[in-house]
Amino acid sequence: MFIFATMKHFAFLKQLFCCAALASASMASHGQTYRYNTKFTVQASRFVETIPIEMVDHQIFVTVTIYGRPYRMLLDTGSGQGIAYTNGSLPFKRVLGKIDSYDANGKMSKTDVVEFPEFRLGNITIRGYPGSLLNSHVSHKDYDAVLGFDLFNKGLSAKIDVRQGVMVLTDLPKYFDQELGMPLKYRLVRWVPNVKVSPYPGCEDEARFDTGSRRLYVMSGESRRRFSNLFPDFNTQVEGVGYGNRAIGSFGVEQPDETAFLWLDALEWGGFSFLDYHTMTTQGTSRIGSEIFDYGSIIIKPKQKVLVFQPYDEAMSTMVSNEQMSIAFVPKEGRASVGLVFEGGRHYQCGFRQGDIILSISGTPILSFQQFLSYPFFKEQEYEFTVRGTDGTIRTIKSMR
Repeated sequence: MFIFATMKHFAFLKQLFCCAALASASMASHGQTYRYNTKFTVQASRFVETIPIEMVDHQIFVTVTIYGRPYRMLLDTGSGQGIAYTNGSLPFKRVLGKIDSYDANGKMSKTDVVEFPEFRLGNITIRGYPGSLLNSHVSHKDYDAVLGFDLFNKGLSAKIDVRQGVMVLTDLPKYFDQELGMPLKYRLVRWVPNVKVSPYPGCEDEARFDTGSRRLYVMSGESRRRFSNLFPDFNTQVEGVGYGNRAIGSFGVEQPDETAFLWLDALEWGGFSFLDYHTMTTQGTSRIGSEIFDYGSIIIKPKQKVLVFQPYDEAMSTMVSNEQMSIAFVPKEGRASVGLVFEGGRHYQCGFRQGDIILSISGTPILSFQQFLSYPFFKEQEYEFTVRGTDGTIRTIKSMR
């Protein structure tokens, strides 16, 4: 899953204050190359199981049972396998080996792989499930561990319907064949699904389907440069360019770089159009994230390697008309820092600048990034930020959430 990242184990894109986003290791997206036995088992056959899910802040959660106790897991299709945390609450049985793991920013590190204890997902028992063991860069107090796309690579089909609050999971390969919708073939890249979407006429972008990432769509900087070279008119979709960083991956914050703020006329998914959409570029891969569930459900058909988008109504398009991301915060030497700010946005107009360190909010000292994340912001309420700029000067900024 930026403050933007996808799990890869991402890193998620967790939106914070205003339009800030976070990507962390379960908020991070991980691509993985297996170097050990990952043959977990599903102790059921010819089943159709309806499993309750919940969507919170554009993250999908399921509850599993381990040793009679419930554990909350993030469902992250951008992660090739599960994730557990060294400082987390999920018990694990044993270390299986090492893996080359890539986060949302493309950084690679060798990580331990552990075996999850036997757990029940609905009425299904899963044994021997593997997961990367990661240190937590941001707080994961909302969940205990991560379920990755290997659940579906096992051959299980699923329909994720956030509006109904359920995931229908089955081992019957043709169960969803009569369902209508907008299908896209996917290919597996580091064990996670990638589909081809069109952000502009004539432009085809391969994007990771990543429910660990929050935004409907973010475009890789490489894709943006390619489209600008091939189609000069594509630059009409760029409303601004900034420099900074906004993504926290499993292995740290991305390096500062150019970010383009995009205002797309339409994003096309196999005949369906998301109109009037603000987004931005990322240093990682392009991604389709969990905001897509605001507009429809998704069917995953691993035997055919197909994702089917089912709009909630019968229209062939929807008007998004969202607000552009205005500011993103990242950790810097343990403190909360402005990693990126859009010059055309209200936070820049209020006085925020790239590199500002947050010292206090409305009189409350902010001594760490974690403290900043846990600050109780309320919508439409004005706050007074005391910041230290890159030149060392102290300023006070009044801004709404």
